[in-house]
Amino acid sequence: MVDDLARTLHRRSDLLALLVAEPLDKRTIESRVDASRSTVDRGIRDLEAVGLVERTNGGYTATVSGRLAAESRAAHVAELDGVDRARELLDLLDDDAEIGREMLAGVEVERAEPPSTAAPLERLKDVIRRSDRYLGMSGTDTGTGFGRFFHEQVVEEGLDLSFVFTREMAAHLTSHLDEAFPPMEAAGFEYGVVDELPFGLGVGLTDAWAVAVVLVYGPSGRLAGILFNENPAAVEWATGVFDRYSARAETVPP
Repeated sequence: MVDDLARTLHRRSDLLALLVAEPLDKRTIESRVDASRSTVDRGIRDLEAVGLVERTNGGYTATVSGRLAAESRAAHVAELDGVDRARELLDLLDDDAEIGREMLAGVEVERAEPPSTAAPLERLKDVIRRSDRYLGMSGTDTGTGFGRFFHEQVVEEGLDLSFVFTREMAAHLTSHLDEAFPPMEAAGFEYGVVDELPFGLGVGLTDAWAVAVVLVYGPSGRLAGILFNENPAAVEWATGVFDRYSARAETVPP
């Protein structure tokens, strides 16, 4: 039955979407899908056979199962589209990297490629400037002065910043930002350290807006690109990842 349902959804998704939106009679359906009466008849019979459509006064409408099936297919297609657009970056991650499916639907991909290799980081800076609060995870120095940038945002702009670093990254920052860390901490900068991180991550937050960010690095350690997603599900996933690593992090670097 599941196979029949999947096949029917694949073949009749456009027709089902029409009937999810509103009940329609056959004549209206024919005009909307630009199909013959016999084609519409077959489509409706197929959808009725798997319980996705039912007769109503003067026409047909999607059942509750039909509406849910259409929503599930739309979400699946959106996730597959996200995989397709982000595939080159996703394939650079470790096989066990815990990227959630929530990050895929609606994802926007910025690649660090010529002629705009700096475009992903510039967009990330715009995200951080816009944020009132930023949650981050990092195990790699981007080599672009981001430490100083965060110092400016925390001390001068009042950004509420929390970070989880690898021990290596924390040692690097403290050696390069010895004078900057005390005023950052006084301004509310919190950070912890862990042994390893699966990827770079960020969550930018205001009262009315939020975005999830995943940073992907290539074999050489250079930034390959960044994934951005403002969907609430993606933000919830990214916040959950940050919370898990933050909970296990040592609050004071060694």
